[in-house]
This record gives sequence, structure tokens and C-alpha cells, in this order.
Amino acid sequence: MRPHLTPGSRLTALLLALMTSAGNLAAGPLSVSELNYSDPEGGDYDFIELVNAGAASLSLTGVRFTVGVTYTFTTTVPLNAGERIVVVRDRTKFQARYGTAGIRLAEGTFSGGFSANGELVTVVDPAGAPLIDFTYGVDGRWPSRPNGLGSTLECIDPLQDLNDPDHWRPSSEWLGSPGRAGAGPQRRVAINEILAHTDPPYEDAVELLNLTDESIRLDGWYLSNGRADPTKYIIPRETVLAPRGRKVFYEYQFDPNAPPTGQTAFRFNSANGDEAVLMSADASGRPLFWMDVVSFGATANGVSLGRYPEGTGPLTTQWRQTFGTDLSPTLPPDYLAEFRTGAGAPNAGPLVGPLVFSRIQYQPKAGEDEYLELQNKASVTVPLYDPEYPANTWRIRDGVDFDFPPGVNLDPSARLLVVGIDPAVFRTKYAVAASIPVFGPWTNVLANSGERIALFKPDPPQLPPHPDAGFVPYILVEEIDYSPLPPWPTEAAGLGPALRRRDITQFGNDPANWEADAVVPPVTPEVSLLQGSTSLQLSFTAQAGRTYRLQAAETRDAAVWTELGVIPVPPAGGLVTVAITPTGNSRLLRVTAE
Repeated sequence: MRPHLTPGSRLTALLLALMTSAGNLAAGPLSVSELNYSDPEGGDYDFIELVNAGAASLSLTGVRFTVGVTYTFTTTVPLNAGERIVVVRDRTKFQARYGTAGIRLAEGTFSGGFSANGELVTVVDPAGAPLIDFTYGVDGRWPSRPNGLGSTLECIDPLQDLNDPDHWRPSSEWLGSPGRAGAGPQRRVAINEILAHTDPPYEDAVELLNLTDESIRLDGWYLSNGRADPTKYIIPRETVLAPRGRKVFYEYQFDPNAPPTGQTAFRFNSANGDEAVLMSADASGRPLFWMDVVSFGATANGVSLGRYPEGTGPLTTQWRQTFGTDLSPTLPPDYLAEFRTGAGAPNAGPLVGPLVFSRIQYQPKAGEDEYLELQNKASVTVPLYDPEYPANTWRIRDGVDFDFPPGVNLDPSARLLVVGIDPAVFRTKYAVAASIPVFGPWTNVLANSGERIALFKPDPPQLPPHPDAGFVPYILVEEIDYSPLPPWPTEAAGLGPALRRRDITQFGNDPANWEADAVVPPVTPEVSLLQGSTSLQLSFTAQAGRTYRLQAAETRDAAVWTELGVIPVPPAGGLVTVAITPTGNSRLLRVTAE
């Protein structure tokens, strides 16, 4: 079995090789800086670029590839510090595409090819000691664009562990940058807002934002809805983005009835989700850089996605679209012409709710249980199903999977719990109040290392004659990418507290809006009631850090309990007594804790 080499052990192996190979190799770590393994034009364009990441020159004579491809270096010219050398499968095709200027090519060609499914790559010294030994992948955390979509696999730091996908990225250059260091992510122009689900007076639209303080010409650049074909729409000549300026492109432009020669009409897929791609080009129309690529899921009609923070953050659902006109989805279709006049505007910010995650217990103490608490921040009751199609219910996905049962409604300010064990067992174990619904069990567990949890609601099914007739799109309501590391509260990582949302009206996917919560889910405390001379004396033991509410109802199984107010509790908790003046009417009282 081939040993796994960390960066340190790889250097050790190299130094050992120096001592056992009659001085054939000079000191300096040899590493991989770029790999083209799944070229869109075929395997003849496969190449691998090595780099001398050390401070001294390095002889490659007798060094050979033994796994992945087969090749032996015969050159006697050393590889100087910081220098790169490219080994190719087909020299003629490589040079026709990339030229020869500034590129050092190894002699000859390698045999075999790099797998589009990922594989082990091994380079050894003349004595057979491993110098490079890593396995690249094509899924999970590995970049996806190098797998046939026009990017190469580019190492961010050749001195780091090549087996770690976090140390790789897709090349920003179209088809890679053999022979030189990659330019890295291009952040000059961003896809800043997208409207993908539209009925008149709207149509699909994309807003671009110049992130620099200089004007940028977009002449001949490309817009598309897919990385597999990034050159569908050619941006017209004389299109200029002013410094920090915006430009909106509308569906009538990129989805015309008769697209010009060389262009492909497109519109966004709002039911299944889609991509938006912006690619720069040179004067001849040759693609240059992947300027921006974003992916998104299903979206609701008339609701746009905007970057938050603007220009740099991920796409989030906005509380209103901001393409530069103030139009409502209720306006008649003839307002479409006015919508098309929008030149862009600052993003409105995230839509929050109506349901939000208010507590996340992802790493409880031993013997305790995970849970998610959701709260309705809206002023109206929210059905957790589509009223027109009641069998289509809300769901939680990613970290854990759970589908709410039909018929669930959540009143304003009310909460519910979703748990990973039998709900009845959870309710009994933690004395959860009868007024708080508990659902479960979910599938999977919440990761202690942090992950994404997402809440979705159903959109109306696709109807005939749509090719996906019957398909139910699910719209993202909220997502939280929690973490046990700062700036997220670290006390929630196994010390007992859950994550508690500071303000349910504010954006949830921001660690500043979360704190550690030292209490378990909402419960009903044990209450005693004594008759006084002029009032009733209600007493219970309060826990520090909890909020207690007094509620009243006419019957025990009442659907709605009337709020009588928050009960003051000392900071340290302890015995609390509340005087209640009789009203003359029969009623039930209870105390709930949050």
C-alpha cells in the first residue's frame, strides 16, 4: 500500500531521495500546480503542470509518473526555483491551443490519460521513492468546473496537502493557464441580482455590478444560464459599466424569438433552479475569464435573488426586487415595458421568514438530544402546506431531513420543535409545554463540525402542457450555515447550550445574530396556586435566563390561549410569586417558559 504523505512527510521523502540517489535531485519540494483531466474537447488536451516550490533548482532527470499516466523525464535542464514545467498528451494540439510563449514543455508526451472520475497520481524519483502522491476528486468539496466545463484544476498552494480539496480551485482562465500561475478568482464584475420566475409585468432579468473604481467595457462578454455552454448571449458592443455602476439585461435581450447568428436564446429555470454565468472575452470573442458563476434553487414568482452583502455575498431571497423600477406583480402586463427601463439599484436586503430557525441544538451534552426550534415571525397564522394542494408540505433539508405532516398551522409568534427522536419521548424527557408542537424524528444528525440546515416551502405544481407537469418546486425560506468556530458562539459546541437567535426579525445566516442559550426547549414549569384574602397567589420556580408568560383560556384544549403578560423573574431565577386578581369568570391559567 502506498503511504499517505502530508506536506511534511513529502518533503522528508524528497530529502531521503536526495541521500539515496547519488545526488541526482537537488533540494526543493516538487509539487503539482495545475491539472487538466476532463477537457471539453477531449482527452488529447490532458496536461499536468509541475512546479518547483522550493528555493533551489531541481533536476528532474529520471523522475517518472507511475500512476495516473506513464512518463519519464529525460531532460538534463534543471527546474529552477518557482519554475513550472508542463507534461502533455498531445503536443500538436496543446501548442495549437495555448501557443509556446512562456510555456516550458517537457520532452515528448505521456501515455494514458487522467480519469474524469478522479484518480491517484504518483510521481517517484529514479530510485522509486515517492515525491508526489495524491488523489484528486470530482465531487464533494472538489471543484466541479474542471470536470468537463472549461476550467482546469488549479492548486492554490503547492506546499499544502494535495489530497485536501480545499487546497484546489477551478481556474478562472477559460481552459486554464499552463506555464504560468493562475490569476485566481476574478472579482471585477459580479452577478448582483437575478429574477428567474416571472409573469408580466415582469420578465427574467440579471443585474451586473462593477466592483471597481474604474470603467469596464463589456464588449463581447458573455451571459449564460449554464457552465456547460457559457457563451449563449453576447453582450453588445459599446456596453460600458461605470465605476461601481450597474447594468440590467432583460429576457427580451437574451431570449429573443430569433437569436442572432452565434447566439443561443435562454431563460432561467425557476422550478428546478439554474445557474447564471458571466464570462469575459477578448476582441475576437475568445472567452478569457470566468468572471462570475452563481447557482440557485427554485424561486417564487416575482421574487428576486440578490447578493448579501451586496456584490460580494451569496445570493439570498430579497424582500423586494430592485432592478430600478417600483412595480408590483399585481400590475397589468402592459407595465412590462416600464420594467425594462430599470437600470439597476442597490439591493433591498434579505427576506426574513415568515418562519425562522430560532434555536439550534446541534451538539448537546452526553445524554441530551438535538433539536431545532422554529418560530413564526409573521402577524398571521402560517400553514405549513400549500392550501391549494394540502398534501404538499413544508420540509427541512441538508443537515437533517424532515417533512412536516399535512394540516400543520403555526400562529403568530408561536414556536414548534423538530427533533431527532420520538416526539413523545422528547416531550416527556424535557417537560415540553402541551401548547408547543413537537415533530420528528428526522433523518440523519446535525453535524458537530457545522453544516447547512434549510427550510423549504412548496410552490404550486407545474401544470400541463409544461414538460415537468406535476413537479412540485420547493422554495427556500431560510438557510443557516452554523459552525462551532468563531465568529459563531463556541459555547454551543458540546458544552450544553444551544444556538439561540438574538432577533427573529433579522437575517439568520449571520453569526452576529446568534448567541449561546443555556436552557433546554420551552417547558411548562410546575405551578402552585393558593387562595389569598383578595387575590390568588400563583407560585413556581423559575430558571435563570428564561422568559415566563402567563396565559389564560376557557378550556384546557383551547386552540388559542390569551397572553396576560410576561412574568418578571429575578436574574438568578428562584421562587416567583404572582398575585392574580379574580375576574368573576371561570377560566384556566398556565405559565409557559421559553
